[in-house]
Amino acid sequence: MNDVPDTAGGYTARARAAIAAAVREQHDFGGWLAYVLASVAADLGSTEALTAGRPGSWEADLVRQLVKGTVGWDDDYLAGYRSHR
Repeated sequence: MNDVPDTAGGYTARARAAIAAAVREQHDFGGWLAYVLASVAADLGSTEALTAGRPGSWEADLVRQLVKGTVGWDDDYLAGYRSHR
């Protein structure tokens, strides 16, 4: 997937490094990833906000399944994942 643009000053490289570190350090990488995506969704206001750019894609569907499995199918527990800034 080489066509993913990186227009925010290298966020893709930073994300890759963070994910690689988490894979090495997290006992439950899938749980960690679900938590991170849920917390971003909570800060954005909904699970759907994560996939708004391509809501019908297979990638979006898998992201939605992971996050909805964590926060509930109707975002029931999403508020509990908000960052406390």
